[in-house]
Amino acid sequence: MNMTQYYEMPQLYDFDDYDRCLQEYGDGTYCFVRAEVQPNSTAAAWRAIQEISKYDRHHFDHRQLYFGLCLHKCEAQLAELDANARQKLEAGLLTDNAKVNVYVRLFDMEASNRARYNNLTNACLNWRLQQRQYEVQARSVVEYCDTGATAGKVNNEDDLWNVSFYVLVFVLILLACLSSLVDLHLKRRRHDKMLKERDHYKTPPRSLVTRLLLTCSIARNWYRLNQEPNGKIGRELRFLDCFKFFAMFLVIFAHTNWVIYEGAISNPQDPERLLHTAAGTLLISGSLITVTFFVIGGLLLTINWLAVTRALADDKLGTWSFGKYAALFVKFNVFRYIRLTVPYGFVVLLSGVYFENAGGPLWRHIYQREQLACRKNWWTNLLFINNYVGTDERCLLQGWYLASDTQSFALSLVVLMLGHRFSRWSKQIYGIVLGIFMVLPGVLTYILDYYPVFLPTPQTQKDSFIGNSQFTEFYTSFQMNFGSYFCGVLAAIAYDQLSARQYKLRELRSFQFMWFSLIPIAVLWLFMAHPIYQHYYAETPRLWGALFATVQRNLWGFGLGIFVVGMAAKVGWIIRKFACLPIFRILGRLTYGAFIVHLLVARVALATVREPIYFGTGTMFAYIFYVLCGSYLGSLVLAIFLELPVSSCLKLMR
Repeated sequence: MNMTQYYEMPQLYDFDDYDRCLQEYGDGTYCFVRAEVQPNSTAAAWRAIQEISKYDRHHFDHRQLYFGLCLHKCEAQLAELDANARQKLEAGLLTDNAKVNVYVRLFDMEASNRARYNNLTNACLNWRLQQRQYEVQARSVVEYCDTGATAGKVNNEDDLWNVSFYVLVFVLILLACLSSLVDLHLKRRRHDKMLKERDHYKTPPRSLVTRLLLTCSIARNWYRLNQEPNGKIGRELRFLDCFKFFAMFLVIFAHTNWVIYEGAISNPQDPERLLHTAAGTLLISGSLITVTFFVIGGLLLTINWLAVTRALADDKLGTWSFGKYAALFVKFNVFRYIRLTVPYGFVVLLSGVYFENAGGPLWRHIYQREQLACRKNWWTNLLFINNYVGTDERCLLQGWYLASDTQSFALSLVVLMLGHRFSRWSKQIYGIVLGIFMVLPGVLTYILDYYPVFLPTPQTQKDSFIGNSQFTEFYTSFQMNFGSYFCGVLAAIAYDQLSARQYKLRELRSFQFMWFSLIPIAVLWLFMAHPIYQHYYAETPRLWGALFATVQRNLWGFGLGIFVVGMAAKVGWIIRKFACLPIFRILGRLTYGAFIVHLLVARVALATVREPIYFGTGTMFAYIFYVLCGSYLGSLVLAIFLELPVSSCLKLMR
């Protein structure tokens, strides 16, 4: 990267002092403005923008500028210009940028401010570009404006959405207090001196009514969170908690960096240069981490299905009827829906709550956009169709995984039922399904001309994946992820067969060698995209791209399935011992809650910044540590007050 040329471009961010603007001037107004530089081939700045922005996989789009303008300052800067000179500074309104228009539609309450300030802010930012001798102009549009009276304030705090949230929180606290008091009362009434105090909370009451009353007990839910896994399967698969925690850490790592990109960075050249290195390839390949969750999801579904079929194996009716399969299908999906949706719906509700805040030039751009999207499209999340519907105005963007996982769950359950009903041809059924969904990503990549690997480019992340078909159609769609999910299904079937036959894989040296070799292969696999990502071909070879799309995620899922089966068979030595440490029991169980709240925590952390932050290793890991801790603490509260009570109620309904 030619740094001399780089500094010929306008800075991506130009923010006036937010607090001084609103505090020094009684009626001060501060506007966040989106601008797009217009072509001017005679200007060195434009030539630099063209040259650097063409490497779009690694660089921001330097045509897109972000201004935080104090209007009192703007008026003072333009006061000495006559009408003709000021008119020359007005390059026009930015109306044809689809991504910017999504923000404009969400902030439709700012229409009056746009009508009032669009021309002023456009002239102001072009005056600044002129004064700095960039010799370019930009069209612009006001995204929103704050005043001293409105910044961080809430005018409609008592609307139905907010009131619903406050009522729900009150009910949850009340239930927890009442249930805990009942539990304390029962503990004091015990006359068994041999029973330890903590054993009371671990022992379920005999009465169904009493069990129901104690589902919200805080102390009892803490012990439920920390209880050891029950049964042979639970003990053999307890290493999955470690897998879930470290996968969640990597998700938080990636998503915190994304929110940093969505904000303002004072040194954008540094992350851009980083992406040109092997570390950049590793960051891009991090999208494979979500495959881990798909494989675990398929594995757990199948283990539960096999347990149910065994429990009902003594059915004297012989072949199950269609009605029985239908009833089981409904039961599996309803129980799963309630278990996932109650805490998920609470976080969706929380995400849309208006509250007083510290404000800042980016607060509404980063945080309020999420609030508005959740109030508008909450229903797509609760129906788990948000990976297909309302994709430009997503509420809780990470929710695409839950939607795709839910769709994969339903189809996998149908396939398992077909395999059970036609057990003679079950292997053929599973093989055909796996083959179809292994090949399908490559076929769709070839036909629809997708890029062979998902690339969360800096500008794509900055735009919060709005209008990015690669993200919506290639990465988050159910059909592109089902192959990995079904690898988890097959892994569970293989594990079940090996357990039934008491086959000891850990004594087979050839399997141990293959299992340990999967670790370096996985590391090398993460760099598999390096030739594609780091080279700008005139045209990506379509056939090779389709083949890469076929194998990248699917073979990662297949290899992970083998890895999981091996660990379940007690292969892995010190790796397995580490993965089975008790600390991961709690962290693994808190992973779902951390997943649904972590972006909310990241947005709160980064939305209050007043000026562009320096993107460095220390800053990055400081934010990651904050988001990690905040997410798991939030998940702990969510688990104690909501997730575990719901889980206990569902167990009573079985």
